[in-house]
This record gives sequence, C-alpha cells and structure tokens, in this order.
Amino acid sequence: METFLNLHAHRPAASSSETVIRNHILPLPPAGHEEPEYGQSFSAGIHPWYIPAHPEETLKELDRLAASPFCKAIGEAGLDKFVSTSLSLQRELFVRQAELAAAHRLPVIVHCVKAWDELLSARKDIPAAAVCIIHGFRGKPQLAESLLGKGFYLSFGFRFHPQSLTLCPSDRLFFESDEDPRPVDTLYRTAAELRSCTPEELSTQCWENLVRIGPSSKK
Repeated sequence: METFLNLHAHRPAASSSETVIRNHILPLPPAGHEEPEYGQSFSAGIHPWYIPAHPEETLKELDRLAASPFCKAIGEAGLDKFVSTSLSLQRELFVRQAELAAAHRLPVIVHCVKAWDELLSARKDIPAAAVCIIHGFRGKPQLAESLLGKGFYLSFGFRFHPQSLTLCPSDRLFFESDEDPRPVDTLYRTAAELRSCTPEELSTQCWENLVRIGPSSKK
C-alpha cells in the first residue's frame, strides 16, 4: 500500500501510513527539534529565524548534506518580517540556498511571513531550475493565484483557506504536518472531500509531483 507523503515535518512519522521528509535546521537544531536519523528522508536549510553569525560555513555544510541520497529538499529557507535579521541578509541567504538547490536538482521549501512582495521580487534572482514550494500555505485565493502564476508550488498544512486549496492545480500540490502531531493522512482525507477525489488519488498525485521535481529526477 502506498503511504501518504508528508512533505515537511519536525517529527518522525506518526503512523505507518505516512512517509515523512523530516526537516533539519542548520547550523544546530533548536530546542525540541532533533536531527533526522541516518537513512531517513530529510530536508535541510538555514531558517530565517536561525541565521548564524558565520553563514558561509553553514552553507558549506548544507552543500555537503544536499549531496546525500536521503536529502529530498533544501529548506526551510525564506523571508520573515517578524524577526530582527535584516530582510536584505535573509534575501541573500534565501537566494544562495536556492542556487545550491538548483545545483543539486532539489526543490526549495519556502518559509514566508508577511513578505510576499519581497519573495516575488527575489524569485527573479533564483535559477529557474530551483522549484520553490511554499510551506504551510494559509493565504487567500488571490495570493495563491499570484504565487502559482510565478511558478510556485503550494504545500498545505492542517490550517488552510479552503478556496486556495481547491483552486491549486493537482500538479502543484503538496501536504505537510509541520509541527502538528496528527498523522498526515487525516489531512489528505479532509482535502480529498474538498477536491471531490479520494485521499489515495491525492497521495498518488503528490508522489508524482515529488518525483517530477525532486531528487529522483537526478541524472
């Protein structure tokens, strides 16, 4: 039986029905966030909340991790207006991580809080090969359409705008638990009702999306 893809989580799998891509925050996981175990699928990145004093060394470590066959994405990386770090530095590191992702043919898990205009502007400086996925998207349909129009993918968590979920094309769609302890298949069941399909159909589509844009497409 095919498991449900959990694109982004800060925990191990909550049940045997899900496959988790567990997030690894660099340079050191904050309290309550453990490093993924060897052999576990993971994403890794410099979160805008935890930008280190010497990011060059951390970028080198990220480049090393990105070469792992277990690394499925870079991130979460992005822009956040609620932190004291300057947006210019956040943008620089976001673009650098996206460039690294493109070099490794990995997608980027994007964290964005109240900085949508800045994110759309930064997208112009990111290689086209870097597929960007907005993680935990809760925005209104107008914002969803704007992001989709610029090539972004949307990953929905347990809190979402129903209209944004229903308008998102199937080939740009992912689901995640993030910090939520519930198994992600419960989210798939809720989403499937809104999209008039089965949870299994959604699951198959999300796996196909990851295969198309993710590390399995590496040559």
